[in-house]
Amino acid sequence: MGKVVLENVTKKFGNVIAVNNANLEIRDKEFLILVGPSGCGKSTTLRMVAGLEDISSGNIYIDDKIVNDVPPKDRDIAMVFQNYALYPHMDVFNNMAFGLKLRKFPKLEIERRVKEAAKLLGIENLMERKPKELSGGQKQRVAVGRAIVREPKVFLMDEPLSNLDAKLRVQMRSELTKLHNRLQTTMIYVTHDQTEAMTMGDRIVVMKDGFILQVGAPLEIYNHPDSVFVATFIGSPAMNVVEAILTKDGDSYWVENMERTFRLKIPKERENYFENLEDYVDREILFGIRPEDIDDFEDRGEESEDYSFTAMVDVLEPMGAETFLYLSFGDELEFVARVDSTSRAKALEQHKVIVNMSKCQLFDKDTEETLRKKGRIFRD
Repeated sequence: MGKVVLENVTKKFGNVIAVNNANLEIRDKEFLILVGPSGCGKSTTLRMVAGLEDISSGNIYIDDKIVNDVPPKDRDIAMVFQNYALYPHMDVFNNMAFGLKLRKFPKLEIERRVKEAAKLLGIENLMERKPKELSGGQKQRVAVGRAIVREPKVFLMDEPLSNLDAKLRVQMRSELTKLHNRLQTTMIYVTHDQTEAMTMGDRIVVMKDGFILQVGAPLEIYNHPDSVFVATFIGSPAMNVVEAILTKDGDSYWVENMERTFRLKIPKERENYFENLEDYVDREILFGIRPEDIDDFEDRGEESEDYSFTAMVDVLEPMGAETFLYLSFGDELEFVARVDSTSRAKALEQHKVIVNMSKCQLFDKDTEETLRKKGRIFRD
């Protein structure tokens, strides 16, 4: 078993609260991602689980046992660091075997575990090399192998791919996901890269300023963000979020920009997604729509006019299979649209687009929290 529970965990450095009353349950065999900007408390949280940082208050459980005062070596965890932390004077075999030697494992058992881990990671031919003779990706595999041979209940990984180039990061993301599927061991992984979070984790924990803002499966968080911060942090390009006014015309709700540069109808089926829309009529709100939910209008029919607007294409970025359009209304209001590469849009010309309002998000302007009905996840 490798269940980890944080119960009202707080960490203070003097007057600075690095982690604020964190409550979280990491399930056995789960791949959990802690994601957020630098300084949000994700690495501090990981280090408290590892025992490398003392907690200021609260409790941490591993398999229902409080480990607040248990030293790192006795927590049955293994950690992979951002900088690999390999011993430069040791070859790969001894780097991977060192922890087992310290624990007085029999020689044959050490050899068995190291060989199995090396085969799993595809580094059998590197066993006699020193770290200086390895590439970044090879060093990362050795660091992971050193953790695997421990056969721990929980793997902890602190931004392990951040030092790799872009192509290798993509490859290693896949490798680590495959590794988790094979080992079926609990993994807690820290990153600031939302792409890693979306592609690797069973669940994502989004953190900011020491607080846990939202926990959920990647697509749940992507499609149903609880706040403007989560909405704009998860997704690339980020969700478009602009100030607007919610109005009502007959039985229909509309989102209108305060400068009347767009007026978009909320479909009837989407109205049920939100809580107490009536309370927000004629009030300022924040309107959110993801770039991929804005498309070329072309000739969609008269009923589609309720969901369209025309804007200036400031910048056009061809990305191969798709094109990013940076649209503007004057000096302040901007949208990013993610359209097909066959789009007829041209830079510095007006272009008409249609918004998939069945995917729109509305947020309270003051709290920046979603107007979605709480306690329910809506499937799109």
